[in-house]
Amino acid sequence: MRSFLAVSFAPGASAVAPAPAAIQALGNATVHAADDGWVALGPEDPGDRVDDQGRGFTVRLGRAARTRSGEVSTDGLAALLRDGGNVDGTALSALVPPFAAAHRSSPAAPIVVATDWLGFRQIFWWQGDGVAAVSTSALALRELAGAPLNLAALGLQSLVGWQVGLGTVFGDVTKLEAGSLAVLAGGKVRTSRYIGTSLDLEGATPTIPTAVGEMAELLEDFQTAYLNDHPTTVLQLTGGQDTRVLLCAVPAKLRPGLRALTVDVHGGSDARHAAKLSELCGLDHQIYWMDDQDPITPAHAYALSLEAAAALDCMASPLALAPLLLAESNLEQGHRLSGLGGETCRGFYYFGQPHHAATSQKLVHNLANWRLYANERVLPQALEPDFLTRAQSDALELIWASFDGTSKEWLRAADQFYLYQRMQRWAGAHGSVAANNRFFINPMFDRRFVQIAHAVSPEDKRGGRLTGQLIERLDPALAAVPLDSGLIPAKLGQGGLGTRAAAARVTAGRLARKIRQRVRGRSKAQLGAGEMAALVVEHWRASPDVLAPLRGNGIVREAWLDETLAGTAPVPAATVAFVTNLLVASR
Repeated sequence: MRSFLAVSFAPGASAVAPAPAAIQALGNATVHAADDGWVALGPEDPGDRVDDQGRGFTVRLGRAARTRSGEVSTDGLAALLRDGGNVDGTALSALVPPFAAAHRSSPAAPIVVATDWLGFRQIFWWQGDGVAAVSTSALALRELAGAPLNLAALGLQSLVGWQVGLGTVFGDVTKLEAGSLAVLAGGKVRTSRYIGTSLDLEGATPTIPTAVGEMAELLEDFQTAYLNDHPTTVLQLTGGQDTRVLLCAVPAKLRPGLRALTVDVHGGSDARHAAKLSELCGLDHQIYWMDDQDPITPAHAYALSLEAAAALDCMASPLALAPLLLAESNLEQGHRLSGLGGETCRGFYYFGQPHHAATSQKLVHNLANWRLYANERVLPQALEPDFLTRAQSDALELIWASFDGTSKEWLRAADQFYLYQRMQRWAGAHGSVAANNRFFINPMFDRRFVQIAHAVSPEDKRGGRLTGQLIERLDPALAAVPLDSGLIPAKLGQGGLGTRAAAARVTAGRLARKIRQRVRGRSKAQLGAGEMAALVVEHWRASPDVLAPLRGNGIVREAWLDETLAGTAPVPAATVAFVTNLLVASR
């Protein structure tokens, strides 16, 4: 089921009718009356259970509900969720993200909604006066509640491009925390965790050989079970480390004829490296060339960007999603294996950080200023000075608050931030859209796999050492094939002086580009986002009235709007993305 909205009233409270705008935000949904409110349910997927008149149900909020070894049935989900009391947190946390489900056992029972252990599948809730609601759509809750814009969250997004913590761009609309349940009844929503955010393992820190052995076994078991259950699965294949891990974890006997997909543009490196791997393994490889497709008009690009912004609840880049929505409309929407999540194995934020420091506000602020703000920061001249000043202050406060209470060891705290902030709020926003459209599976989101990766010492993850050894353990022959960076996984795993220096040069080059972006005030656009941004701006200039709702809102400078509409200079994709999100959020 793609969309869901449940509303509950307290006895004697004024009812809130199913607002057409809220239902529209859900897409194609049907409204059902309940004893204490109403429920809007999107189209059913096979396996969903919806009783007559929608008064009892067990529905997946996304296509998949799977553990490492197999699918979880509708009856199994109902037994896990029950009425929200005394749930089996271990069993729920075994469901691999992205996952969410909603359950109501009878008309008089509470509605129970669960998100996965990582909070990757985005679920939102709102508590009003005698009325409460839970939904897959923050936009629907905004319409229901008449919620104002959350200026602090928008300020953060103008710098980072996504959200941190549990806030949304709509006041009083909150994201459901990772590993949590929302229980809705009697006009109240009660949230509780079924599993904590701690990833600590009992006992001593595992050595690399111990960690690699168990991680390899987990992945091989996952891939074997999944491909046996779904032999037409497509492996998303690039030239990077993460999809190399997934390919290596596929048993050799299951590789010939395995379908693989690469999305690229001519001149890109992913297609070239993926083609070589496919030839070596006998894969059935398809390349989707984004720059070979029929051109679209500026008006179509603008409409796609609005659609993408709504799908993302205005909390990630619609210009990154819109080209992919266009591509995916031409691709089969079945079972898809993705390498997302492998960053937990290699210390995404390690480069340039002190090795043995304690977490401090200064380190967090430096990370924000030189890494988090590099790619998706809005042009300062596009924002009102007062809004920009508050944004800089609010963003640092929100980012620092997300580190409070995490590991005292800086590099482990950075790992935790990457997983529970960037992965949950940025990748999760995009992943939730994918989870609605296809069986979008990430083997490296298995919680035990992530726990082991998190437990390995930062020194053993730095420079790709852990990932290199994992690839070597899974398939020595493919470990000898260079990555798109030119680095060889087998050598990364050995961690010699020359290899460490080569890995450091690659990472330093990437970081230097980010620093140049920061210093020059430029951002890096995702695949296809730059072209989409140019088309959207062209539409603005042809139809300037579409920007009228932003005038006088205290966020965007009117003078910048005038300059943009009158000028011919390109506008960076990150700025176009923010303005597009703001247009949809302000409707």
